[in-house]
Amino acid sequence: RRLVAEAKDAKLARLTLHATPGGAPAFELAAKFCYGVHVDITVANVAMLRCAARYLQMTDDFSDKNLELRAEAFLRDAVLPSIASSVAVLRTCEALLPAAEDVNLVARLIAAIANNVCKEQLASGLLSRLDHTGAQLKPAALDSPGEGDWWGKSVAGLGLDLFQRLLSAVKSKGLRQETVTRILINYAHNSLYGLMPCRDADKCGGVTDTDTDTDAVKKQRAVVETIVGLLPAQSKKSPVPMAFLSGLLRTAMALSASNICKADLEKRIGMQLEQAILEDILIATGSGEASTLYDTDVVARIFSVFLNLDEDKEEDGGGFDYDSPRSPKQSCIVKASKLLDSYLAEIALDSNLVPAKFISLAEILPDHARLVTDGIYRAVDIFLKARRHLFFFSLLFIPSIIIYYVLMLLP
Repeated sequence: RRLVAEAKDAKLARLTLHATPGGAPAFELAAKFCYGVHVDITVANVAMLRCAARYLQMTDDFSDKNLELRAEAFLRDAVLPSIASSVAVLRTCEALLPAAEDVNLVARLIAAIANNVCKEQLASGLLSRLDHTGAQLKPAALDSPGEGDWWGKSVAGLGLDLFQRLLSAVKSKGLRQETVTRILINYAHNSLYGLMPCRDADKCGGVTDTDTDTDAVKKQRAVVETIVGLLPAQSKKSPVPMAFLSGLLRTAMALSASNICKADLEKRIGMQLEQAILEDILIATGSGEASTLYDTDVVARIFSVFLNLDEDKEEDGGGFDYDSPRSPKQSCIVKASKLLDSYLAEIALDSNLVPAKFISLAEILPDHARLVTDGIYRAVDIFLKARRHLFFFSLLFIPSIIIYYVLMLLP
């Protein structure tokens, strides 16, 4: 009536309601509700009915039994107490923004999910402890530990903004870091499918050419940077798998993510370097003239992080004898030396790798790191044979080369 009264055309025969939340389906249900036709409010339509009711002024101001009241009752009784229903309704809200924000629906759903998830975690942990001590009580209605984040897979399809808000909310409520990590991995592989590298070639594709779709690249870059910002705190005992960190760093480099993002990942890998295998640090460099196959500068920074860890600030305490072969610190550094020697042997075949880069990387570890020098000698041998002009030239100076490496590498 108001739109007709305000219309300038006296013979107006058609109205177009472009701004109705939920579009024609929502308006049709609202119209049926007005004329007494039974309308089923469900998880699939409650969000659009709630938003449409506010837009169409179907509120307490005009009727006691209004659509807004009915939608609110359904939300209160059937949606907010349930994690699955709340996640499902939250997903429908993405198509209703900003109307869903205006009625405070998004914020209430996120708060409800965060509260219920952490209650479930608390109950699951309590029941698990009781079961572990021999009690007969079994967590029949709850998932077993490690599977309680089933809802995390259902949020993998959320847009980046809602996902970030939801995960920040559950983290602030105390959700376990292991669960947060699994949710982030699911989201990364879902959002970056075909781009996110990993060890399983059947599940993840390689990094594709990102120059063909600028808008897609921007979205993927935002996903990577957001995921890195949501990772659990940096720590040697972080639950984030090394393979995931390595794949995320490769993706960040391919997408030209921010330096802060890449530095964060390099530091995380350096802090957990003892868990790494060769594939984790074989990070390809960008294309360019006379570029090397692998980015040795990234690896140098990662090893520098590892070598400069402050043991006194770590959770497991400090005070280890750095030079003692039996100390935990020395054990870790020996593992790192084997990893570095394997890396040097791999990159030695690259004809574009200059000797200065190879030598500086070989010298990055302290003398006592290599208890056995076979690995570095093998890498040097491969490096020289791959450059025959250097190899034959070095034959004239074999004694001095051997003496140099013995002095450089042996304690």
